[in-house]
Amino acid sequence: MKQEANGVFEKLFIIWFRDITAWIWEGRRPVRNTAIAIVVILALDVFLLTASVKDFFRLKEAAIYDIPSILYAIGDNGKYEPIAEYYKFSRIPVDLKALPPEKTQSLGDHRNKVIQSFLSTEDNQFYSHSGIDLKGIARAFVVNILAGRVKEGASTITQQVARLKYLTIERSIARKAREAWLAMLLEFAYPKDKILEVYLNEIPLGHGTIGVGAASRFYFRKEIQDVSWGEAAILASLTTRPTQFSPLTNPLSSVQKVRVVFKKLIENGRLSVADAEKEYISLMDYYANLNRSPNDSAFSDRLNRFPYVTEYIRKNLLKTIGKDRLYNGGLKIYSTIQIRHQEEAEKAMKPALQQQTLESNQRAFRNVDAFDDQFGASYDIISDLHDIPEFKFKISRTERTFQSAYQEEIRDVFSTLNLLSGDDDLGELLDKNYSNQSTQDHLLPVEGSLIAIRPNSGYITAVVGGSGFRSDNQQIRSFQAFRQPGSAFKPILYAAAMDYSGKNPDPIKNVTPATLFVDSPLQYLMEDGDEWAPENYSSEYSGFVLLRKALEQSKNSVAVRVLEQIGLSNIMDTLRGLLQLPGRDIPYNFSVSLGSFELTPYELTRAYTALASGGKTVNPLSVLYVENQYGEIIKDYRKEFDDSDRKQVISPEAAYLITDMMGDVITEGTGRSAMSYGLNRKAYGKTGTTNNFRDAWFVGYTPELVTSVWFGYDVGTISLGRGMTGGRLSAPVWGRFMARALEREPRAEFEWAKSVNIVRRTICTMSGKLPGPQCHETMEEGFIPSTVPKDICNDHGSSWNVVETPSVRPQGTTPKPKVSVNANKPKVEAVVPQTTAKKKKKKSLFSGDEDIDY
Repeated sequence: MKQEANGVFEKLFIIWFRDITAWIWEGRRPVRNTAIAIVVILALDVFLLTASVKDFFRLKEAAIYDIPSILYAIGDNGKYEPIAEYYKFSRIPVDLKALPPEKTQSLGDHRNKVIQSFLSTEDNQFYSHSGIDLKGIARAFVVNILAGRVKEGASTITQQVARLKYLTIERSIARKAREAWLAMLLEFAYPKDKILEVYLNEIPLGHGTIGVGAASRFYFRKEIQDVSWGEAAILASLTTRPTQFSPLTNPLSSVQKVRVVFKKLIENGRLSVADAEKEYISLMDYYANLNRSPNDSAFSDRLNRFPYVTEYIRKNLLKTIGKDRLYNGGLKIYSTIQIRHQEEAEKAMKPALQQQTLESNQRAFRNVDAFDDQFGASYDIISDLHDIPEFKFKISRTERTFQSAYQEEIRDVFSTLNLLSGDDDLGELLDKNYSNQSTQDHLLPVEGSLIAIRPNSGYITAVVGGSGFRSDNQQIRSFQAFRQPGSAFKPILYAAAMDYSGKNPDPIKNVTPATLFVDSPLQYLMEDGDEWAPENYSSEYSGFVLLRKALEQSKNSVAVRVLEQIGLSNIMDTLRGLLQLPGRDIPYNFSVSLGSFELTPYELTRAYTALASGGKTVNPLSVLYVENQYGEIIKDYRKEFDDSDRKQVISPEAAYLITDMMGDVITEGTGRSAMSYGLNRKAYGKTGTTNNFRDAWFVGYTPELVTSVWFGYDVGTISLGRGMTGGRLSAPVWGRFMARALEREPRAEFEWAKSVNIVRRTICTMSGKLPGPQCHETMEEGFIPSTVPKDICNDHGSSWNVVETPSVRPQGTTPKPKVSVNANKPKVEAVVPQTTAKKKKKKSLFSGDEDIDY
């Protein structure tokens, strides 16, 4: 037995249905009542299909535009200047009141020519209907029937606004019904001028432009207020099929459509025949002088002064702001980029990378036909089995062969012959061909990175991520290129070692700038029976050398001995704190001392920033805050990091000592070329060159700025060429950038250095001890108080006391026997390489930078 509905709604519906039924059949006129009921039900169905209660609340969205977001950077005057726009479609909102009226007395309508052009072509009765033009619908129906196709549309401007703001471009009766419903609501909610303004700002006009403001700037390179009648006619002709009628894509079709617009202007009494002919003839000059690619778009016209900066900040903002808000929200993004720094960074990097591409002379892969030669016969079978697309080139093999031969051989011959013949036309043609061809056509481009960070605030002031930001070269290598730092890692290692010695003093194992190490060959026996033998760059050794001098000359053997003496496990946490590598760890082996693991330029620069900040970590920042279009801050990145988030990883004293040592690298060592561009302030830095000259680094700083420069190929196994070291390639670029970027900034000092507890002592330059009566060469050196040497030098004329290398050894190695240098003196020993038979000798993973001609 069925149960009766218990819900209140169900009961009310049943009662209402019974009353309606009784009214229809029991009334005096049942037929009329039935007809009325059917009409009401049909009207209700149509309403439910076309309307929604939400529509009333969405009306306010009609007057809200998707506006591009603007990225700002800091100019020389300290004020923010726009440097980039973020949008998918270009839109420049236009206020209808800002369009000046026409002054021609013969016109009955004095509205602006742009308004009149669009009214004539789209909706001449716009100001007389209520959202739906019934006469227009009937006229369009007859015209389309007679033409046998859709020749004329019946949508009013209000209906088009409804479609543009709320609906899709789907062609269906239901969509047209909703369009009509929404048009009536818009007419009820907004005055006519506002609806027309929304239309002019929302209509797509081709090549990525939305609205007449953006289209005017794209097609005519002028503001919408300054367009002529002919130009306004071109804009009005693009409303139906902008691609087909674009003057850039199809100028002939565009001219024909513009003639139709002028005809309608005449028919509607908005222009006289004489005026229309005059404007049409003058417009032909625009077509005659049009010399633009049909593939041009408003996206390529967008403001984008520094593409690497724009792209880096865009990627970060997408994570926090979101795509829709970034591209359409009209945001104002205030960055830390300084325009002068960025300009000088690009001026320093671009010509240097181009020149190095020519010098390194690494040919790009040219044997593009190898695959076709080897597997072409079987490719058709493979593609049929696995549904692989057809393998083909854009140009034929003959064309490729000719282009290659022409660029590398024939063109030079023509150029030489032309010097004899003196043909001006041929000479101009060859010169133009040379200038238009980039080095990337036949040479593999050398890439690079430059990134600059303020040490006191962490503000990123400049980023260059490669040889040029293009569609085929969008990698931002400052953040994405993982490369081995080589000798540029030594300051980080030495700072950690000196910091550990200061906190855990041991007279035998202390590492200070005056610690004496043996610069001699090293050999380690690995678990697999092979040998690891790190070498200096020149394969020459200096014997005994102070740590300060070893850093200045970039001695690899000393770097390994420092790590061996201090113990990798003792400084591993410090290294992790300086490098801040989330999700990655530092390899636990002694090759770390030579920079054998990969870092990005950003990560290495951030570590140096900690050294320049007195041993405190820095949280680099590229965007300060973001405002909406009303000036309200919606995201403040400054609040995410404050001074309390910075960690003291090494002592200020250790940071002071390594900074002082890096000053000698620039004044006396491998980084001398960093001062070649006249940097007028004290600087500190370190070169780095990896094995086989694959990477060239220079990382350095002043109290105002920390900057790194890296050169290398994207393929990490390709060499830059013999002698292409960090001191030769990267240091001059670093020096040029720093000199130009800081020339208008006052000199600063390390504020943290004023309170460091450093003890200065005079030491013997040969032994690193306190000078004795026979020491004739002395120097003043700084020490952390707990590591001040106490021994007096008495080594002149006899064997030296050398710091013992402890028994700690790399994992998987067998220690070599230690030979006492002087048995009558305290137990101080030196490692002497064993001359046993070798199995397989592994060369140094990395090279230093000493003995380079500058």
